[in-house]
Amino acid sequence: MIFIWILLGIGIYYLIIEKNGKNLIDTKKDDAKEALDLRYVNGEIDDETYEKMKKLIK
Repeated sequence: MIFIWILLGIGIYYLIIEKNGKNLIDTKKDDAKEALDLRYVNGEIDDETYEKMKKLIK
């Protein structure tokens, strides 16, 4: 019975942590920053909006 709980715990751990060691939450944060950077570079948002949104992501 305890073996099943250990396997379940290991499975959950690998679902939360990626193989390269990055936390999935941090990865989503990085993705949001990259999307924001692209919008800024493409001229979709101005400087003020970029800075406000960057603060919100952090």
